Amino acid sequence: MNTRSDSSRFSIITNPTDDEVKEFQKGLDAYNMGRTNGEFNSPKDWISLVLKDDEGNIVGGITTSTIFWAQYLEVLWVNDKYRGLGYGRDLVLEAERLAKKNGCITSHTYTFSWQAPDFYQAVGYKLIATYEGYIDGITELILMKRLDTIDNVSTQKVDSTRFAISEDSTEESLSIVRKGLGSNFDQHVSDSLKEHPQIRYKLVIKNDDEQVIGGLCGYTILGTMNIEGLWVDERYRGQGYGTDLLMHAEKLAKEKGCIAGQIACFSFQELDFLKKHGYNTHGVSDGYPDEVKEYYLIKKF
Repeated sequence: MNTRSDSSRFSIITNPTDDEVKEFQKGLDAYNMGRTNGEFNSPKDWISLVLKDDEGNIVGGITTSTIFWAQYLEVLWVNDKYRGLGYGRDLVLEAERLAKKNGCITSHTYTFSWQAPDFYQAVGYKLIATYEGYIDGITELILMKRLDTIDNVSTQKVDSTRFAISEDSTEESLSIVRKGLGSNFDQHVSDSLKEHPQIRYKLVIKNDDEQVIGGLCGYTILGTMNIEGLWVDERYRGQGYGTDLLMHAEKLAKEKGCIAGQIACFSFQELDFLKKHGYNTHGVSDGYPDEVKEYYLIKKF
C-alpha cells in the first residue's frame, strides 16, 4: 500500500519489497560509515558463547553485537538450575575479554527491571539511562562498562571444575539460548506480550525514477515503538520526507496501541530533528571513539 497526502510529494510505501528495504539500508549504512571514517560497523566480529555442562548440554549462553568499537550484550541466559553459581558472570567476562581483544572500548547492555540490573552493576556496569515508555509500568535500563580501563580478564586462572564456555554461532545453539531467555519473558510479561506483541514495520519512499530516497524501520513491543533506522537521501533532505516517515510510523504505532516511541541517536546524526519532533533525551553514552556520543530518546504519545 502507498500513502500520499499531497500529489506533489513522493509516496510512503508501507509494504516495500526486500530489494527496496536493502536499498534503504545501503543508504543508511553509507551515511553512518561516511560519518565515522568507515568504522561504524567495527569490529565486525559478533561474539556468541555457550555454556555446556559435563555431558555437553547447553545450559547457558550469551550473544553480542558491535557498533563503532562498542559491544552490546544482546542475550544472556543461564539455566535456572545453575543460577547463583557465577556462570552468568563467567559468560559476561569472557565476552568482554574477546570484545576487548577485538578492539572494543566499552560494553553496553539493555535489561528490563525484572531481569538483571543488579547483576550487571555487580560486574562493573554503570547505569546510564532508564526508559519508562512501556505499558504496565515496565521499565528498561541501559548500562555501560568501559573495557579500555580494565585489566584483561584472560589473566585470571581457569577453574577446571566449572562448566566450559566455548564460541558457538550455529543456529541450533543460538536457538537454545534465545528460547531460554524467551522463557524468562513468558514468566513475567506473557499476558502483556499477547496484548502488545512485537510487530516489525518497514517504510520506504521512492522518487519518480523508482529510486529509494528514504526509509524507516523498527518494531513495536510492550506498547513502545522502537525506531532502528531513519534515513533520507542527501538530495532530498530539508523537504520534509524525514518528517513524513516519522509521522507515519507514529501513526501506525498508535493504531497498534503504543503509548511511546524510542530511538537511539548518535551525535553525528539528526539529534536536533528528533528533538524538534518531540523526542527527549533520557540518557547518554560516551562509550565511543572521537568523542562521539549516543543519545537515548523517548516521546510519549
